[in-house]
Amino acid sequence: MQIPRGVLMVVVSAVIGGLGGSWVVAQQMRRSAMLAPEDYLEIQQLYYTYSRDVDPGSERDASWMFTPDGTFGAGRGARTGEKALKEFYLKVRDDQYAGVRHFTSNLLILPTPGGAKTSSYMMIVERREQNGPVLITGFGQYDDTLVKTRDGWRFKDRVFRPDSWRTAPRTPSPQD
Repeated sequence: MQIPRGVLMVVVSAVIGGLGGSWVVAQQMRRSAMLAPEDYLEIQQLYYTYSRDVDPGSERDASWMFTPDGTFGAGRGARTGEKALKEFYLKVRDDQYAGVRHFTSNLLILPTPGGAKTSSYMMIVERREQNGPVLITGFGQYDDTLVKTRDGWRFKDRVFRPDSWRTAPRTPSPQD
C-alpha cells in the first residue's frame, strides 16, 4: 500500500513540529534551572561582604545578612533568629583584633526551587605580633542555604565545617 504524498507530508511536518516544540520546551526548562546573572553577582557580593563584616574594623556585624529566622552553626552550637545572631556576631567582632582577615573562595552556587544552595572555602589569616609571620589559623568549608528576599539574597542556614589535618580519620559525610 502506497501512502499518498499529501498524507506523508502532513505526518513528516507533524513529527518535525513535535520535535521542534520539544526542543524549545527543553531549552526553557534548562534555562529555568539557572539564576539571573544579577543573582550570581549579588550572591558573590554577599560572600565578600560577610568576610569583611566578621573582621575587626567593620562598622556593622554580619547578622544583617541572615533572614529573620536564619541559623548559623549546626547542632547544639547553632544560633537562630535575629537576636541570637546579633549577639553572636557582635561578640565575634569584639573578640577579634587588628591583623585578622577572613577569605572566602571557590564559591559554588546551585539554584534550588526555593533559592540556592552554596558552598565555599574559608581561611583565616592573622598576624599575632608586630613583625611576626602571617599565620593561617583556621580553614574549612561553608555550606549554606540562601533565599532571595525583598532586601536581596540572605543566608537562611549557614554551617561552617572546619578542616582538620591530612591524615585525620575520615568522618562519613551525610551522603555516605
